[in-house]
This record gives sequence, C-alpha cells and structure tokens, in this order.
Amino acid sequence: MKIEQVVFNLDDPDQIRLHKHLSERRNKSGYLKRLIQRDIDGAFGIPTDFISRSSPSTELDFVAEAFI
Repeated sequence: MKIEQVVFNLDDPDQIRLHKHLSERRNKSGYLKRLIQRDIDGAFGIPTDFISRSSPSTELDFVAEAFI
C-alpha cells in the first residue's frame, strides 16, 4: 500500500470549494482514483497524452488589445 496526501489551502476560495466537494464523498479514496482514471482515459476532453508540456510556441501571433 502507498498513501498519497492532498493538501487544501483553506484561504483559497477555489480550494475551499474543492475540499467541501471531496468531504461530501463517503469513499474519498475511490472518488480520487476514479478522477485519476478518467484523466488517464481522456474522459475530460483532450487525452493528456496530447497536451504539450513544452514551452509555449513563439510562432503564434496574439494581440491582447484585440480582446479589450
């Protein structure tokens, strides 16, 4: 068996929401394992194998003022 800890910063409103959601689950370990499995399977949209972990491309032409 291996135990992994998850830490929530309760000063962060987003993390408070995540902590509350997890605390409502009876089988927290099983719930987290299912989330990990869905991530591996690509059930959240783009399979993680296709997500670039490299530096952002400098070839893109993007002007922030166009959105303001």
